[in-house]
Amino acid sequence: MADQFMEQMRPEARPVGIGPIEVASRVRANPDHQQYTADRAVARVLCNGISGIIAAMDGVGSGGQDSAQAAEIMQKILYDEIQLENPPTINQAVELLKQLISDAAAKIRQLQKDLSNPNVDTTISVGIVCWSPDRRRCFLVTANVGDSRIYRYRPETGELDQLTVDHSVVQRLVDEGIITSDEAFTHPDRNLVYRTVGLLNDPKKIDIKVVEVQPGDIFFAASDGLSDNITRHGLPFALHEELLMAYDPRIGRPNLQRFASDLAQKAINIMSTEAEHAKLDDVCVAVLRVPRNN
Repeated sequence: MADQFMEQMRPEARPVGIGPIEVASRVRANPDHQQYTADRAVARVLCNGISGIIAAMDGVGSGGQDSAQAAEIMQKILYDEIQLENPPTINQAVELLKQLISDAAAKIRQLQKDLSNPNVDTTISVGIVCWSPDRRRCFLVTANVGDSRIYRYRPETGELDQLTVDHSVVQRLVDEGIITSDEAFTHPDRNLVYRTVGLLNDPKKIDIKVVEVQPGDIFFAASDGLSDNITRHGLPFALHEELLMAYDPRIGRPNLQRFASDLAQKAINIMSTEAEHAKLDDVCVAVLRVPRNN
């Protein structure tokens, strides 16, 4: 399947200003059920470090423990069915992600039948690095179904952007002006989503976004176990703090695995507090760093 997405580029063309891409991930179980987690993450370097992919999947709670199987279907597809020799263009990346999510949707619907449980399902937020044919411009293409998220963080400026839009009840209320973003954060229905992979019957329902990548950018995919516990106001400070703490003088840059692990742990720590917004949940984080070429 991947052959149709391979792009033939001039062998002498090299990415401008960007070093080898780094990735890391961490998944933590809900403290109330340490024996299993319905969250899954993907963090892969592709094309010898010229590209990479991150994803966060969150098994739908109403499906119970079996929803972990739905998340695993999506995870397995992203690991097994993306085998690229060259990084994709924007159009190729869009078509690839739509096809893979649609493939997962069909398999999840079959799983629902096999288990006689229509609630077994998962969310997905996935991002893949792609290039212009001359490798002069670099982009991240994201695809989203549900309320897992992808963010872009620029450490030099502290700028944080949420790239995906939640397919959730509270996001609709925010969009309609019924509640504010801050009120959504503590709303009793903040865990309810209206779009999931298993419910997907039209690839047009997959939200796609394309952003240009700058050297130094950090992208991370996360389940709502993170975004429901670290406030939107506190997240930029948490990222700054954890990135500093993860700096490793032996390699001259942050240890990305420590960064991902500590960020997930921060969300877990908040769950044990008496904060109004604290919510017990699984947590997954997948991080992709696009370093400057030294």
